[in-house]
Formats: sequence, structure tokens, C-alpha cells
Amino acid sequence: MEYFSRRLDIDYFNNAMEIWKNLTKDGKMDRPLMVHTWELYDKAFSFPRVRRYSFVQENLDMLEHFEDNLNTNVSNKQNLANFLRVANTVRHNLSEKYGPDGGFNDPAAVDPYEPKEDTWATVRLPEPVY
Repeated sequence: MEYFSRRLDIDYFNNAMEIWKNLTKDGKMDRPLMVHTWELYDKAFSFPRVRRYSFVQENLDMLEHFEDNLNTNVSNKQNLANFLRVANTVRHNLSEKYGPDGGFNDPAAVDPYEPKEDTWATVRLPEPVY
């Protein structure tokens, strides 16, 4: 569901639903499947001030509404179709107006499971031996 929330590709959604059904059939998973595109888009601005602009707020409020509808009944195909339509529109609107140079970093361009290289801020040094 992570990749669907980022890339809005129906194949990722279908794969997540199939995995979820197989896990719930065996009683291994108690919690429902949740889409979290709004959370990703809310944090996708490198300049937090841009997030407070009315254009951005209107788009993200619309996205949040349709995401909530989908999360209440994730197996409803109409909710899924409405969410995809709105989410793709919001992605297009934000990318057009605030593309990478304007502070919007599309979550679809980031792979959350790709190993990141160590920097000076994240390197872990071995414990000293005394």
C-alpha cells in the first residue's frame, strides 16, 4: 500500500488488496488497509510556508476528503475511482505550480525502501575499544 499511496498505480493497490485478503484469511492481520497519500503530500514541501498557501490547502483538503472516503471502505470500487481521479488531479496541480524548484517534491519519485547512502549526519561509528 506504500507504493500505491505514492505512485497512485492501480496495480499496486490490487497487489496490496490480495496480500491483505490472504493475511486476514489466516487471521494474521487485525488492522484495516489504509491509504496515506495525504500524509505524504502534506510533507512533500521543502518550504513549509508553501503548505499554508490557499491553493495548496484547497487541493490537500480535497485529497484528504476522498482519501477518508476510500479508507472507510477500501474495497469500494467507486471510492477508489474517485480517489484516483482526485489524487492525480492534485498531483498534477501541485507539480505544475510548485514543481521541484518551487518546493514540491513528488512522493512518487522517492522509493522509501531504497537504501540511502550514509552522510556525515547519519554515519554510525564503531564503538571504541578500551
